[in-house]
Amino acid sequence: MTAPKPRYGTHKAIIKLANDLELPYNTGMQDWSYEVANGDDIEKYHLHYEQLTNDDEKFVLMEIIIQANEENNKYFQKYWDKTKILLKNDALLHKYTIFYWCVFDNENLDDCFFITKNMRELYSEMFL
Repeated sequence: MTAPKPRYGTHKAIIKLANDLELPYNTGMQDWSYEVANGDDIEKYHLHYEQLTNDDEKFVLMEIIIQANEENNKYFQKYWDKTKILLKNDALLHKYTIFYWCVFDNENLDDCFFITKNMRELYSEMFL
């Protein structure tokens, strides 16, 4: 399967979200959106996402939301349903991110992210 064109978070969007959501930030944080995600704050992230109009900020915040879903297995389905709606609403913006979490190069779902099965279903539904 051919990967979609990669997209990456911008420094400007990261700084804006760090300030808006009072998240830690320093230049040594290589995978910032994954490092700062907190599974207990998914609702806060969802609410903030719905207020955003900037695609770069939406892109970075969705990475945080997905990582927070990944970490919150106990309440996964509750939060996945909302996350899925947000992903569908901005499908083209998040196509690469969805593809990344699908881990299509590994057939063994037990050796993938917790969220991989759901992402594969979503990717198939939207893009195949």
